[in-house]
Amino acid sequence: MDLSSLNPPQRRAVTTTEGPLLVLAGAGSGKTRVITHRIAWLLDQGVSARAILAVTFTNKAAAEMKERVVRLVGQGAQALTVCTFHAFGAEVLRQHAHRLGWPRKFAIADMSDQISLVQRALRERSVDGKSDFDPRRILTAISRAKNAGRAPTPEGDAPSDTELAAAEVFPLYQRALKAQGAVDFDDLLLLPLRLFREHPEVLGSHVRRFRYLLVDEFQDTNGAQLELVRQLAAERRNICAVGDDDQCIYGWRGAEVRNILRFEQAFPGATEVRLEQNYRSVPAVLAAAHGVVSQLPERRPKKLWTATVGGAKVQLVVVPGEDDEATLVAKGIEQRLARGARPEDIAVLYRTNGQSRPFEEAFRARGIRYEVVGGSEFFDRREVRDVLAYLKLLANPADEVSLLRIVNVPARGIGDVTVEHLVAHARARGLTLADVLASPASVPELTPGAARAAGEFSGLIHRTRARMRTEPLSAVTRGLLHEIGFEAAARASTTSATAVDRRLRGVEGILASLEQFERREGPRSDLRSYLNRLSLDTREEEDGPSPARITLLTLHGAKGLEFKTVFLVGMEEGFLPHGGMQGEPQNLEEERRLCYVGLTRARDELILTRAATRLRRGREVPRTPSRFLADIPEAVLEVTDTTAPPPGPPTDAEQGFFRSLKARLQGGTRPPSA
Repeated sequence: MDLSSLNPPQRRAVTTTEGPLLVLAGAGSGKTRVITHRIAWLLDQGVSARAILAVTFTNKAAAEMKERVVRLVGQGAQALTVCTFHAFGAEVLRQHAHRLGWPRKFAIADMSDQISLVQRALRERSVDGKSDFDPRRILTAISRAKNAGRAPTPEGDAPSDTELAAAEVFPLYQRALKAQGAVDFDDLLLLPLRLFREHPEVLGSHVRRFRYLLVDEFQDTNGAQLELVRQLAAERRNICAVGDDDQCIYGWRGAEVRNILRFEQAFPGATEVRLEQNYRSVPAVLAAAHGVVSQLPERRPKKLWTATVGGAKVQLVVVPGEDDEATLVAKGIEQRLARGARPEDIAVLYRTNGQSRPFEEAFRARGIRYEVVGGSEFFDRREVRDVLAYLKLLANPADEVSLLRIVNVPARGIGDVTVEHLVAHARARGLTLADVLASPASVPELTPGAARAAGEFSGLIHRTRARMRTEPLSAVTRGLLHEIGFEAAARASTTSATAVDRRLRGVEGILASLEQFERREGPRSDLRSYLNRLSLDTREEEDGPSPARITLLTLHGAKGLEFKTVFLVGMEEGFLPHGGMQGEPQNLEEERRLCYVGLTRARDELILTRAATRLRRGREVPRTPSRFLADIPEAVLEVTDTTAPPPGPPTDAEQGFFRSLKARLQGGTRPPSA
């Protein structure tokens, strides 16, 4: 196999196949090329494609990785297992979940389902009326605990209300998940670990099959993911971890930077290869980025360099306020577009989504086409969630969260009072809500009209479920939505034609997604598989930029992307570094790495901006420059301060010069021409 296109460290990373290997791949150092060539090298050495497992963090990255290997070695690479950690866990559970008491066809709860289950648990514990109990924060506490391999427990002498609430509702939350035959996202990692622990033969079958493991973005692994890899690699120890501790920016999502900093503790005798040659950025960008990240108290020593010579300095522009900042960026983009720049080559990066507003307004005022990446989630739209709830109920009769969401959507005479009577009757007799809906006459509190509506709804679900066993999923779903008058109800709920179109486009998006799934899977296209795939996709994927538009996105969303020109805005204390999210303490080390990620997105031009003041609660508040600016070497930084005061009155010397000049001009003697 020809490896001549690789530099020496890249070749070493590709050909060191036996034993644990840590590849420290700096930003823009050709990481993907190394990963795909390494897999191709293994195949070229006679390793079976079925014996290789490569895991990463998004389905998009996994698909691209496999596609590139296929281009290198041919269709024989199709037998590779290239997937996300969670997809791997889902496949293990698909085969073996019944050993732990879950159904073979389990459901994967999405964020909306999880929030509903937490809210229900809070009501059962009579604590839902307290404003401090945000279900999302409770879920975050539960997730962190689960990924640490324990139940959530209050810590310290003064635990937070969130910690107390998480500990209180966790048993109810887990019980409700299992009662519905469902798992949450974290269970896709924890339950396979439990399977491996309680059923060694399951672990043994995977260890025997996967002789070579490769983990991309290793710095983003959490404790459970590290343990999965350790279990799978325990016998042969052929584990290759590729990552960059300088780009560990997902601590709030459970990533543990110590996994890569202490790799040798988990895998003794590991070899280390550093990829430090950068193929992306001009020297000034690399110098600025190194200046920031080298201040970390603990990191793997490395310094990016480039063979590129020259290039622009990093620009820092100080403006009076946030509107001036937005105007500056908009004008700068207009100038570049006028010179022939492509919109998709320009990005505006910021720390939090809330910073995008002034830039959006400035772009709209100038007719600049743009897209806010990650700003509005398709699957958070109400109509989309309603359609998905119907599909979930059809796939899983035990899914009471979905049932309660759509039992009166569109309105069919099953109001809140009726639902309360149905739920109370079911709980008192140990029945499922679906059972009670099927025989509403057994609920004495229901009016005849309410009982009739409940029975009709139950009949609708049963008829549709039966049709789905023999007819295409998309066709049955279209028929169901037509039968219940979903489109008419959406149109009647608002007088805004734009809002109606947006809602119906969302529904069409689901139907198109179903049709695509059917074409791809053919006879294997069952509804539960579709929903589980959808849940994995929406939890793991990040939106990407669109062509012919300026991209606005957060620093977290920018990881893995690159642009010719980057405007990194809001370089101020409180923004970058951020003061702490949702009550969490400030994490300065992660903020520093986040700044590094933002700086290294730029190929040719990097423009940093900061405002001297910002409007807060109706008054202008002075802003402090980001501490990270002081770490950028002066030699690569060009500063423009538009807040500098105008020139003062002329000095005595200047006044004397002008008097002399005026006298000469009045006397007819002109100064010599230049």
